[in-house]
Amino acid sequence: MAGKFNILDSTGTRKLSEVLLYVSSPMMILNSFFIEFSKDRMVNVLWIVGTGMGMFVVSILLSKLIYGRFEDKIVPVLRFTAIFSNCGYIGLPFINSLFGSEGVFYGSFYIVTFNAVLWTYGYMLYGGKGSAGQIIKKLLVSPSIIALYVGLVVFLFSIPVPEPVKGAVKAVGDMTMPLSMLIIGGVMSTTKLHTVFSDWRVYLSSFIRLIFMPLLYSALAYIAGVPTLPAAVLVTALAMPAAANTTIFAELFDKDSVFASKCVTVSTLLSIITAPIVISVVNLLK
Repeated sequence: MAGKFNILDSTGTRKLSEVLLYVSSPMMILNSFFIEFSKDRMVNVLWIVGTGMGMFVVSILLSKLIYGRFEDKIVPVLRFTAIFSNCGYIGLPFINSLFGSEGVFYGSFYIVTFNAVLWTYGYMLYGGKGSAGQIIKKLLVSPSIIALYVGLVVFLFSIPVPEPVKGAVKAVGDMTMPLSMLIIGGVMSTTKLHTVFSDWRVYLSSFIRLIFMPLLYSALAYIAGVPTLPAAVLVTALAMPAAANTTIFAELFDKDSVFASKCVTVSTLLSIITAPIVISVVNLLK
């Protein structure tokens, strides 16, 4: 509605993208580390981080194989949807409803892994300019990676954080979800709604994201012997729709942001049906 009434234009969505990526998203990352350290949970944490990172490697390789011959401007978008799910904005509330606070604890570690890959490989996938060394150097001092450094120190050394600071960090981090929806909606307002559902490529993208990837991880987790709760949390995270950053990065790096918003919109709508089915089937098989 904001886009249709010219409250949001292309300049507005770009500026909101900058606020999200450089202000609210780092605070969301930092907030994810404000959890109690427990040695008893570290084995499951290692399963989450290890198999989560392994799944990123698998999805990166498969996305290149599946989408390698598509048009150059949408290849980064399609590959990004295959690699990155909306595990934070939608995934964590979903995990909380299914597995409670214990599930959220493990889910937060996957999100740390997610953000590490997002701000390195995901950023470069969209075409960060310069040599590999320059890109990596830039990423290592980006706001979100700095938040990662600070969060790790706070978590590993159990540094007490004053409640007013926690509250402020959480409040700013909580802006990420509504900001991302405003950005996606603003971009979507520039196209006709019926065109969102008329592109067969968005359905391929949704199938890979919503069904193929979580089922693939479930099979790999079964073979590897991943404990039930960490495996279920990761399946849930992977069954979420395409990450909102799909559109945000496309807008920032001058890729096909309209197509990106189509992928996010369709996968989000379809996930209402597919996510409960996929998660239920996987749990029954276990």
